[in-house]
Amino acid sequence: MNNLALFGVSKLGQGPWRPGKKIWSIAIFGGCEVDFTQVVLEEGITRVTAISIFGTNKVIAPKGIPISVGGFSILGARSVKRVRAWDQPTSTVSTIAINAMSFLGWFEVTEHPG
Repeated sequence: MNNLALFGVSKLGQGPWRPGKKIWSIAIFGGCEVDFTQVVLEEGITRVTAISIFGTNKVIAPKGIPISVGGFSILGARSVKRVRAWDQPTSTVSTIAINAMSFLGWFEVTEHPG
């Protein structure tokens, strides 16, 4: 599944959805948002590759699904705003692994407030 914003805005995952095992979110001079709030994940790891080039990538994470974030920023920034890992339940068989790369861009993970 792909999410591309080129000089604009693109949103993925509004409402219930099933993303598959790999998601690409690419923001070039624009903004991408991937909302996992109502996601139905397959068992195992769902991999998200988020590339921000003079743009912004935002992931809205659901409560109760473990998320790992890796990657790098070159003259960019990365922010992860979630509850502490030890406050989350550990009985899930689905996880989300994010590889975020920012080149003069911004990447952010927030948790859905609801």
